[in-house]
Amino acid sequence: MAGSWGLFWGGWAPLIPQIKSDLDLSDQQLGLALFAVPVGAVPAMLLTGRLARRLGHRVLPAVTALFAVSVLVVGLAPDRWTFTVALLLVGATSGAIEVALNATTAAHEARDGTRLFNKVHAVTPLVMVLAAPAVGLGRELGASKLTVLALIALLVAASALLAVDPRGWQERAETPAENRPGPTRGTRAFLTGPLLLVAVVGAAVLFMENAVEQWGAILLEEELGTGPLLASLGPAAYMAGLSGGRMLAQWRGDRLGDRTLATLGGTLGGLGIATAALADTAWLALAGFAVAGIGLAPVLPTLLGAAGRAAAPGQRATAVSAVTTASYAGFLSSPPLVGSLAGWLGLPTALGLVALGGLLVVAGARATRLLDPRASDSRAGALV
Repeated sequence: MAGSWGLFWGGWAPLIPQIKSDLDLSDQQLGLALFAVPVGAVPAMLLTGRLARRLGHRVLPAVTALFAVSVLVVGLAPDRWTFTVALLLVGATSGAIEVALNATTAAHEARDGTRLFNKVHAVTPLVMVLAAPAVGLGRELGASKLTVLALIALLVAASALLAVDPRGWQERAETPAENRPGPTRGTRAFLTGPLLLVAVVGAAVLFMENAVEQWGAILLEEELGTGPLLASLGPAAYMAGLSGGRMLAQWRGDRLGDRTLATLGGTLGGLGIATAALADTAWLALAGFAVAGIGLAPVLPTLLGAAGRAAAPGQRATAVSAVTTASYAGFLSSPPLVGSLAGWLGLPTALGLVALGGLLVVAGARATRLLDPRASDSRAGALV
């Protein structure tokens, strides 16, 4: 579920400085350890895409329960190497949740005849906004990483029960091949042409997003000299912007259209992260993170919604899962790449380079025809 996924990653960001200190990790060592996340996630995401098509609504509660176990394992890790192995499990189960959640959301959009991606994706940052300062306060009060992660694991396990959907996906019968829109003839077709471009834009968005989530607290605490609680507000400010921006897009986004939302998102996202990277005070950095969150908020849900609407009913889970997996490469590669850049150039410069990803988002959004509102409407009508 979006909430349980956000609960861990929101609490994780302000825990990173403590884990870095407890395990005596350098920036490069932390970045390499975090690279275990994509190593575990990529094969799990590919597998979950297939499971989503076969198991339907049962796949989300199953992978959420496994995610709870992996969170607890991270809390028990006593050294760098066991920590790295634990992150393999986190990567696998976290990636599986992302695919399962997006496939479920696309199926529910088709089942219920409404757009849900912005609403669903608003839950994650909202929970992260609450989790990040709560964990920061826990650190101020002396809570250990095991205490924090054990509590998160318990809450995630409870959310697995809430993910059970008795109604199921109730997919409509598959559209005959001659009546399907162009790019819906199998998984390979989804990764060519317009949908491949959608995945590239999604990867840029998630690269920028995870850079803030993983390194925002470190920027505030180590570069600007804040305490743990104030440092935790860096990721929280970004998540607050994400949540608010997505709810606003859910409410009024149709007036602007998909392409305009994505273009504005890339522009504000890049400017916000650049502001935080150049900031000489904590409050200016927090403002930059918030602006970045508001800007980038609707971009990924818009991309996923466009991919789902482009697919025939029988291929919807495969389409959304494939695009999710491809675009998620940005999220997974961000921590180690930013860590390497930070060790070489310094963290503020590394985040300044991350801000340039906004240019890629703008260019990609203007280039892909799947974000043309008129084309989206015609595709949606063809599937009804």
